[in-house]
Amino acid sequence: MVPNAPQESLDALQGRRFSFYPAIRGIEHNEWTMHDSTWSEVQVRNCMTGQEFWIPKRHLGGVSSSDSPVLILGLQRELEFKVGGLFPYRSRVTEMPSTPAAREPPAAPVPEPKQRLLSGSDARLVRLLAIAIGAGLLVSVIGFLGLVGRLHNPLDRWLQPDTSTVDQRYIGLGTTDSYFEIVAKLDRPESEEWISGEEDEIQFQALFYPARRYIVVLMGSTRGDMRYLGTLHDPTRQVLDSAQFSRGGDTGSMMRNLPEF
Repeated sequence: MVPNAPQESLDALQGRRFSFYPAIRGIEHNEWTMHDSTWSEVQVRNCMTGQEFWIPKRHLGGVSSSDSPVLILGLQRELEFKVGGLFPYRSRVTEMPSTPAAREPPAAPVPEPKQRLLSGSDARLVRLLAIAIGAGLLVSVIGFLGLVGRLHNPLDRWLQPDTSTVDQRYIGLGTTDSYFEIVAKLDRPESEEWISGEEDEIQFQALFYPARRYIVVLMGSTRGDMRYLGTLHDPTRQVLDSAQFSRGGDTGSMMRNLPEF
């Protein structure tokens, strides 16, 4: 606690303005001057309102050594202005009214539920685990349906592109059919295009039949030895036919990964 202000410190306040710390409650302007004193009290006047009060010296603390930015006179306890005077401030404590004792015997205590609430971190962890488990199940279901070929877009029925052709004479072609055999069976194409470079190890050739809405693709190690690979729809470039290998399997994956043309 700050010691009481000695008389010589209070004498130094004569003719000077100062502020109380803490400020007196109920008085907005905290700037004062000292006008008189006795052995037990000092008289102060508010510089703005002109109010004058006598304050017991036991409530006064020390005086600041500097007046920058303002001279301070400490208070040993907080004061409050009310009913025309200064009084020690007491905080208001609202007491809850007591409940009269019940005459009836107290009811049996209700057992606490065994289930406890999860803390914030526990609830977050449970939520993340549930999301992870749900995502894992969804991926598993999608993968399973994709493997068995049962996963279809419900809009595919209406959005499926038209892959119809004028004829399906390409179905009779196989991996042993050369360029000349294909031309003999399907007639000469309206145009031809090499879809690989001359230096490439594998050569690809496209025979265009636009009136029939398909493109016949050939493959070979050299351009002089080309064999039937499959047929694409023109213009969607979807695979219509894949050549079957004698030992099983077909050229479907190769047809889906052709060089762009």
